Amino acid sequence: MSELTIIYWRGIPAQVRVGRGRRAARAVLPERFEQAIDRVAMRIGATAGDAYMAEWRDVTEPCEGEPQAAADARAAALDAQYDKARLIALVNNDGREPH
Repeated sequence: MSELTIIYWRGIPAQVRVGRGRRAARAVLPERFEQAIDRVAMRIGATAGDAYMAEWRDVTEPCEGEPQAAADARAAALDAQYDKARLIALVNNDGREPH
């Protein structure tokens, strides 16, 4: 069984990785996720290296199946879960899920 890792900047997902190292399968989320991350980073002043890097976190879960297919499927699911309205809400709440 492999490990699937979702890489987040604050509460905004950016990438899915299955496995580790150079052989890891990766799926990058659509550009709108990167744009949301950049908007929040500029908004909160986290554009310098350390401040920006400190906000990245990984969430790991078990994964079965072919690594690239699993990464692509999880990325597609995240793309569907984080529609335009949800990303806007995250941006407006400084990258954190509104409670």
